[in-house]
Amino acid sequence: MHCDFDTLPPRILTRIFEYLFWTGLCGDHRAEQMVLPIGQFAMLACLSVSHAWRKRAAGLFYRTAVVAVGASDTVMTASGEHRVRTNVRLVLESGYAPKTTRLAVFSIGSMMPEDLDECLVASEFAGFEWPSIDTLYFYHPLGPENQGPASLDQDEPIDSVNRHLIASMPNLERIYTLSGTCDSFGLFALDDLINERMPYLNSLTAVAQGPLKLGFHGSAYLLKRLTMSTVDPTLAMHALLTDNDSIASSGEESEDSERQREHLMPLTVPRVFAESLVQLDIGPIEPDNIWSQFFGINGASGNPDIFTAPDFVCLRRLRLVFGLPRCLRASDSRRKARHASRQHASPGPENTVVNGIYPVFPRLESLTVEHYPYNILLFLENFPRARLRYLELRKCPHRFFELSLGVFTSLQTAIIDVPRAPHASKSEDEEAWISRAFAEKMPTLRSLSLVTSSILYQVDLPSQHYNLNQLQRLHLGISMRAMEVAKLLFELPQLRSLYLEITNVMSAAHEYLSRSVHPKKYPGIFTRATLSSSLEELAVRLIDLSPHRSRRALAKTAYAAARIPSILRISTQAEYVDDLRASIVKVQATKLPHVDARHLDTVQLHSLVT
Repeated sequence: MHCDFDTLPPRILTRIFEYLFWTGLCGDHRAEQMVLPIGQFAMLACLSVSHAWRKRAAGLFYRTAVVAVGASDTVMTASGEHRVRTNVRLVLESGYAPKTTRLAVFSIGSMMPEDLDECLVASEFAGFEWPSIDTLYFYHPLGPENQGPASLDQDEPIDSVNRHLIASMPNLERIYTLSGTCDSFGLFALDDLINERMPYLNSLTAVAQGPLKLGFHGSAYLLKRLTMSTVDPTLAMHALLTDNDSIASSGEESEDSERQREHLMPLTVPRVFAESLVQLDIGPIEPDNIWSQFFGINGASGNPDIFTAPDFVCLRRLRLVFGLPRCLRASDSRRKARHASRQHASPGPENTVVNGIYPVFPRLESLTVEHYPYNILLFLENFPRARLRYLELRKCPHRFFELSLGVFTSLQTAIIDVPRAPHASKSEDEEAWISRAFAEKMPTLRSLSLVTSSILYQVDLPSQHYNLNQLQRLHLGISMRAMEVAKLLFELPQLRSLYLEITNVMSAAHEYLSRSVHPKKYPGIFTRATLSSSLEELAVRLIDLSPHRSRRALAKTAYAAARIPSILRISTQAEYVDDLRASIVKVQATKLPHVDARHLDTVQLHSLVT
């Protein structure tokens, strides 16, 4: 069948080119995670296909200047031959240069600072001033053999790279950089550029393959978003681009990510940021003396300033990622370290605060904590719990089951990774905590996500009435019975989106006995014509079910959808979509008493993303 791409709607073409721009022809989402436009040159051929394609692709291609150092292409200059691929000459000849808004500089292989310096000149980028460029993507990793402070003879090329970037981009506002290079003083490779642009920077993402040290002491007037992170230089480069959210939500932790948490390097939030920051993302950091990361360096002495704590008066969003405690990184094996981390009884950083001084976050609204190994209850007391609207906890096992979400009185969104119980014999603690969460009085909660992979048996939700009357989105990555779906819809009148993982479906005989033996747990659920009048999206993932039980689960899903007149979309795994469609047709053909299933004609069926 012939497909004319020129007939695609303009917005669809634009989205296709945006995808190609960020991920390349191979569709590498890891590059998109690092905000690195690796597909720039893949778009060059698209400009010659048709007028419609050129109109949609030209903006992305010409408004981003790219200098790829170490590419297979060569450029001849007066100083010799240089391995660099660039579109700078095309941008200059096209007349788009005054409208170019981004510069992407990245190296292919372990290219040294002098290579970057020479290629910036050879590409002709350094010879012009680019008044509209406000965003820099700088990707310069080095192999483990080239790590460590640069020698004195490399200071000059590092300084030269900074001078070229400062002179060429007078209106730079956003910097995204990963670098394995530092100068002979141990300062970050782009420290001079950051220092020069500091009063005008709006966003800074700095990732280092070694200790991350920023040496400036100027004023930050406009900086709102800061991400500071260090990575283990011995890891394969693909590990630097791993999607941490997908790892956390799956309940698994790769060996590379665990090694990353063991390989901690110095990381300090410069004190100058305290008054302007709105968003801070930092890690992995030492859990044993966390607040030292926030004091910064005293401008007079050059030593950590531990006598006055900064007040982050504007900070709204904070994300903290912790590494393994110092005592668990030296001699213990990873297995012993994980066990000790769960059993550790120390209250954590409260014992190491100097003179009781620690930073204050008076306006914090969003808090994310990952891999905190000590008492999470005490740690959360350092933040304004009554102000928090967003709370995300991942892999924080110690004293977790004593945590009550009810103390966060303004909470609107909660994403909780329920950890594994310390002892296998106490696995009921996980189910008890989940059940208690539904019974908490949280009148402001709009979105709740609970994820765990350690419960061996299905969760029985509490039989009493829930107190989450305003909940609109519910994501349950926990083992559940299909029978519990009706209970959820019955008790959550405002629910609009529901995601479930079904691991068990009762046989017809067992379900009949359950209704007979436990009539009070499901009062009127099985006879009600309408389960929900608000639910619009239903996603069901079937896990470890036999073909017969899978079909039964899909049939129950279709029957539930028939009793939800507001339903618009149903999602399940791709291999079950056809069976779900057949179940819906069967329900429509069956004359159900007091149920009008005509709305199922317009329901959309989608495949869940794996």
